[in-house]
Amino acid sequence: MHWNSAVWTLSVAFSILTVVSGSIIQLNETAFASLPPLYALDEWTQCQGPDHVYCIVDAALVSKTQSPLLQLLKDYSSQNLKHYNRTVVHRGVCVSSCGQASGDGDWKEAAQLCVNRSLLQYGLEAEVMSANWCSSAKTVQPTSGSRFLAVYCIALVVISVLATGLHILGDCCTTVEGNKYLLAFSLKRNWEILKYDRSKPRSDDRMKNLTAIEGIRFLGIQCVIFSHVIWIYVYSYIDNPQYIEKMYDNFVWKMVLNSPLWLQVFFSLSGFLTSYAVLISTDSNPITFVKCLVSIINRWIRLTPVAVFALWFTMSWFPLLGSGPQWAWLVRREAEDCSQRWWYHLFYAHNHLSLGKMCMGHTWYLAADMQLHVVGVMVILLMVRCKKSIIPVLSLLLVISSVAAGFVTFFYELTPIITAQPPELLRNLFGGSKILPLLYLPIWMNLAGYFCGVSTAFILHYNQTNAINLAENKLFNLLFHASLTLGGGVVMGGVVFLSDTPPPHWVAAVYAALDRTLVAIFFNIFMLGCFSRCKSLLRNLLEWRGFHILGRLSYCAYVIHFIILRLTLAGNTQLGHPTILSMISVLITSSVLTYVISVPLCLLVELPAIQLWKAVTGSEMRERQPPPTLPPPQDVLPTNQKFDLVAHIRRSVV
Repeated sequence: MHWNSAVWTLSVAFSILTVVSGSIIQLNETAFASLPPLYALDEWTQCQGPDHVYCIVDAALVSKTQSPLLQLLKDYSSQNLKHYNRTVVHRGVCVSSCGQASGDGDWKEAAQLCVNRSLLQYGLEAEVMSANWCSSAKTVQPTSGSRFLAVYCIALVVISVLATGLHILGDCCTTVEGNKYLLAFSLKRNWEILKYDRSKPRSDDRMKNLTAIEGIRFLGIQCVIFSHVIWIYVYSYIDNPQYIEKMYDNFVWKMVLNSPLWLQVFFSLSGFLTSYAVLISTDSNPITFVKCLVSIINRWIRLTPVAVFALWFTMSWFPLLGSGPQWAWLVRREAEDCSQRWWYHLFYAHNHLSLGKMCMGHTWYLAADMQLHVVGVMVILLMVRCKKSIIPVLSLLLVISSVAAGFVTFFYELTPIITAQPPELLRNLFGGSKILPLLYLPIWMNLAGYFCGVSTAFILHYNQTNAINLAENKLFNLLFHASLTLGGGVVMGGVVFLSDTPPPHWVAAVYAALDRTLVAIFFNIFMLGCFSRCKSLLRNLLEWRGFHILGRLSYCAYVIHFIILRLTLAGNTQLGHPTILSMISVLITSSVLTYVISVPLCLLVELPAIQLWKAVTGSEMRERQPPPTLPPPQDVLPTNQKFDLVAHIRRSVV
């Protein structure tokens, strides 16, 4: 023990580096290699016998004597904005190789022996805090929920095949009226909807100017997936956690950490599309309170089938699909959390749940979007009926959102949202965070994005009605081309709050009040320029025909991408190794798999639910019909007329 202490005293002397621009305490790579690893995994394949048990163990490091090493770890961990808590280690342990479970099935004592063996070389001991998420050969068994899901999937496939056959038969050899409820499941029909050219709208010609939305959706989803790639590396088991910690000292990575400000893009798109559809409709049919209620129900129908299917899959099938040292930690844990919280998802209230548990956490956006839709349609009803209220109401809502963010930041002494995400907080799924529930998840903190989108819809509709062409306005063109750069500048401004000496607290409050509002304003200027046909290579790229299908799949991709991410990493039997190249590799792999799986999900679940609801309510989209023509003579069968097989058979029988 004394020899180890002397060695570590010398190690501390040469490994601690004091710098001005980075963290106060930094360790070189040699020192990191000499520290007790934050994460470690016992060999998974050596713990697969019938009586073996593998557990995820959290243990606090302790020492019976004064330990320079432990003091170093405490000092390093005290910089909790950037560093993990290195005084608590996390292990995947084959606990059955070290002892037996206690009478109540607790494996803590056996885990203590295992972890202490691995710490002998460091002169430290461990106090096991938990030994949970244990796996054995008989851990996970099929449940009634998984069987019901299997029956449901088989039924969907059978109905879809039947409906598709009926549709093809009708197109090929007979004029079949068809059951409109059954045809809602036709793969042929739904594929035509999925691949439809958005530049040729079926309803209103003004919709053809909105094709850039599909490109924005696709690129936006890619950014979301990449941010979640970083997150899953932060809270999974990796062999170089210092790589994550060093992100907080790198300017580019600081901007990436603040990039979720761009989530206002999706709120803006939602607000814009809702408002623009209402405004186009009110040109011929006035909006009413009843129509607003129907719109809310339509939104629920639009979002729920795919979200519930993914939730059901997460709770039932997902835990059965694999195994590995982290499978229980990354997969089975979420299934159990969802079994307790699933009904919150049905009512889109899960953005107000307590943090620290993981049940499709990324879908908090769906809850916020649904809540904003309810508020939004009522506000739109007011503004359409009283046009004088448009500017005051929208201005008031933006001010309320900004002021609320500023006051909450100031009085709760918070740092600006997004930039205040310590790695230890991310590792614990934001458990104990004040920033997310107070400043990020509530809808009143995201009013800026949604109602900036509403404002853009009103401006675009007004310009089209009054033949105002913004593409010819030089000042607007200048703003349009500078808008995304200005939005990036707002994101860049947040990096100062990740420095060792952040600005005064009142500056944080001002930034928190303005960041999302400014990003939303700049993005909506860009969006308005795209829809007004301002000349731009970027606009041309976003309108590329190839984005039409990918953009249409964005909702399914958003819902399931985190499932794919966990499936990609949870089965690894070795520690992960985050680098920029590995993150890009995971991004590409998970993106491709996500969109491949999104196609059948869209065709079998999302579109059938939407078409079935339209059939029930009688609101099927009426395509514009060609002008009537004179009927052909009865004895002449035009070449394009379909042969009515059913009628022919009946005549033959008679």
